[in-house]
Amino acid sequence: MLSLPPHTLPSYSEKNKRNALFHYTTGNGLLGILENHKIWSTAYYCTNDESELSAAKNILTPLFRNKTLEMIKENDERVKTIYSRGVDIRDYADGFEKIIINHTLNILCVYITCFYRPKTKEDFYHGLLSQWRGYGPDGGYAIQFNRSKLRKYIKKSSKLNDVSYDLQNVYYSSNNKLKEKVFEYSDRFIKVYLEHLDHIVYSAFSKKIWPDPIKDLIDGPIESLLDFLIHTKNEHFKEERECRMCVLEPISKQHGKLPVNYFNRNGMLIPYVVTTNDFNIIDCIDWIIVGPGPRIVNRFNSIKQMIQNMGLKIGVRPSGIPFIPS
Repeated sequence: MLSLPPHTLPSYSEKNKRNALFHYTTGNGLLGILENHKIWSTAYYCTNDESELSAAKNILTPLFRNKTLEMIKENDERVKTIYSRGVDIRDYADGFEKIIINHTLNILCVYITCFYRPKTKEDFYHGLLSQWRGYGPDGGYAIQFNRSKLRKYIKKSSKLNDVSYDLQNVYYSSNNKLKEKVFEYSDRFIKVYLEHLDHIVYSAFSKKIWPDPIKDLIDGPIESLLDFLIHTKNEHFKEERECRMCVLEPISKQHGKLPVNYFNRNGMLIPYVVTTNDFNIIDCIDWIIVGPGPRIVNRFNSIKQMIQNMGLKIGVRPSGIPFIPS
């Protein structure tokens, strides 16, 4: 039988459960947050999910296809010209979304911090077994953040530093409200698609520079598209019940608001940014859960001592999951 040290538990209610966001991390990760009073957000393409952004792709392709079919039916001059060159205009419709996304991700990067929403009372008290398994014999830690406080500091930091922080739940179906927001800008996406076709038909063989496909999509359309891509995942990940704190930053150092740092993960250099000085991340932490594994009593006692020594008002509790690492 699992022997746990004496400890207290937070008050449970549906409201408290909805307000709790867990960030699972290693001992080094926990130490860094507590000592530096900051939390990292890593570049979206460096997450553990290699299919990142792919679940929500092709959202715009039907829009461009339908417009192209409409042009074919109307015997549009651009259609005839493109066909006369031996090219099917529908190929341009199928590839234009990729052009938009590639151009966007060449100038903008989304940095992500992942949280997980407890589903049941058991999850709320002890964490999720599928998450703990990733930390093996070291056990890991779950930092319980307060969603309301995170939102307060996100609003404050965004206003003071002119950075685009956001905190939002992930959807596990492409049919969600973020998709609806993208289609509010349908006319603007169609406009740049037609300009793209105009250049192909009338200027492709001239010395004119290709128009920037996202120049007229900034401030609305591009942001809504990235919002949808970042917060939509494959339904097979729905057990994670993920919530993401994101910040959108220009890749160019000249235009970025936050300094970009790098760390080495098995030979891959991971770009990351940290929360600003006025973002009091420690104030957003309610509890720390010590993950199941060997030495759980000793690990609990060391974390509790550290919290007291730092003068922090953060609760500590051990996970009661009887987990034995494989």
